[in-house]
Amino acid sequence: MRAPLSSVLANALHFRCPNCRKGPLFANWINKVLPRCPNCGLSYFRESGYYLGGMIITYVFTSFTLLAFYLLSLLLPGFWSGAAILLALLYVRPAYSLWISLDFWIDPWEPERRSA
Repeated sequence: MRAPLSSVLANALHFRCPNCRKGPLFANWINKVLPRCPNCGLSYFRESGYYLGGMIITYVFTSFTLLAFYLLSLLLPGFWSGAAILLALLYVRPAYSLWISLDFWIDPWEPERRSA
């Protein structure tokens, strides 16, 4: 049985494994995704280019935020380039976490077996 979508979204915002909800998704603050969950062994890379969806979510979040800022203030034109870069960097972690959590919620996969 699937978990409620609200708990999936809450888990995604805490950057945790979609399977066990305990292991971290990222190795450090530089947005490096771990290859698998250190707790349950779930692979975070299902296929080549898997996080393209996460990149699209990052782009959408950044675009909508910039559009809101733009509509509120047209006074600082040089500000937008720096804001776009900063927002893209800030949105990477939540977007990737949201992407893997929603994908796991829709089509769960099994953790890989660890070699002893």
